[in-house]
Amino acid sequence: MMYLYSNEAVLAALRRALFRQVLWSKRPRVFEFLYQQGLLEAMRQASPTVSGYHAPVDIAVLTARGKAEIDRLERREQSSQWITEKALGYALAARTETAPSAETAPPKLI
Repeated sequence: MMYLYSNEAVLAALRRALFRQVLWSKRPRVFEFLYQQGLLEAMRQASPTVSGYHAPVDIAVLTARGKAEIDRLERREQSSQWITEKALGYALAARTETAPSAETAPPKLI
């Protein structure tokens, strides 16, 4: 089942992953959506350096793409359009990469 999340909900979830150590095993449903979008991943957290056994745990962390997306959404949050945009369904921003120039483009095979 596909859930539709608002821009505001996605921004809040990205901030939660950025500022808190959210256990991957106890992640909210929106984290699975962000994982599918390539914005979050699970990372093994190092065990503390205290005596005794401490089981390793996986936490949710932002990917490079997730960090770029939180920056983009935070810039949008500062705009006057955010009042209406925050309630809209979230759609991952299309990457605006420049096309490779003829000099750097790989040769075309015939």
